[in-house]
Amino acid sequence: MQTNNKPRPVTIRDLAALAGVSPATVSRVINNRGYVGETTRRRIEAAIKQLDYRPDARARALRGMPSGLIALVIPSILNVFYTTLAQAVENKLRPLGYTMLLGVTEDDPNLYLNYLNQFSELKVDGIICVPPPRSQCEPTILSLIERGMSIVEVNRRHENPCLDAVLADNLQGARLATEYLLNLGHRRIALIVGPPDTTTGKDRLDGFQWTMAAAGIDVDPALVKIGEFTKEFGITATRELMQTVPRPTAVFTTSNRLLMGTMTALAEQHIRVPNDLSIVSFDDSEWLSFWQPPITTVDIAVDEMGALAVELVMHGSTSRSPRDVPHTYSLGTTLLERQSCGHITG
Repeated sequence: MQTNNKPRPVTIRDLAALAGVSPATVSRVINNRGYVGETTRRRIEAAIKQLDYRPDARARALRGMPSGLIALVIPSILNVFYTTLAQAVENKLRPLGYTMLLGVTEDDPNLYLNYLNQFSELKVDGIICVPPPRSQCEPTILSLIERGMSIVEVNRRHENPCLDAVLADNLQGARLATEYLLNLGHRRIALIVGPPDTTTGKDRLDGFQWTMAAAGIDVDPALVKIGEFTKEFGITATRELMQTVPRPTAVFTTSNRLLMGTMTALAEQHIRVPNDLSIVSFDDSEWLSFWQPPITTVDIAVDEMGALAVELVMHGSTSRSPRDVPHTYSLGTTLLERQSCGHITG
């Protein structure tokens, strides 16, 4: 006769016994409903971690309870900005006993809509999403909201906003980078930017153009390259920029994927940074500070963005109706000055 040695699942009662509280108090923490003192909450979160508690999402959904699942839908896992965002969301969810599900769209609108519908069918408690360009998803979004789904956009928002969103102040960030180059004496500044039908692309383009106009400088259209936020477009755009006459003295790449393309193209042509060309980028990541030379960049508070998106999807958005006015939460940006830019003299 065989015996079943499968370990017994951890229960709320186990957590309550370890934390020295009632099961009802543990339930309030796990479900984020009702007040629990901060000291008690920390004890319960420590018990969750110690016992590796995993809520049964399917059973909870059948009982009409929160599933303990939050979905994150992002365009790419190759872009370090989005992997950092995913880590920030996971770090916020884990102490609360929640599990993150991940969908990667490659900015395909159809795949994006499929993820929204599939995660809804899985009875997730909320969805944090980065909308793709050129997506016609408002009917689906409104339908999900009507059915009680909590959804928050992050990093981008639709042109016709129908959801709460957490965004970086991309307009401010582009102004900071452009002003920095102008103060170094640069006038022939090139811009490589993603699609203007995303809020990131539009605001970064607008910030650059506004700052140049405020300085009384007419921008040569040949120095503005508009395409996709990809390494491949960064390579193509940089090759074209290096053929312009006169050549730009500085290039502002508006994402780290574009920057990778730019640096690849410059290495091909043996163009030195900052001796021959100054570089400023957008979206800081660890590797930018180790590049030779380290790259000056606009930093976005990604950890804060992820944490705020989780708070909104779990608390602020659950009671929204399609008639509510959506809110945009804008996070400030900062310029991290390193060694990839030189002065223009004479």
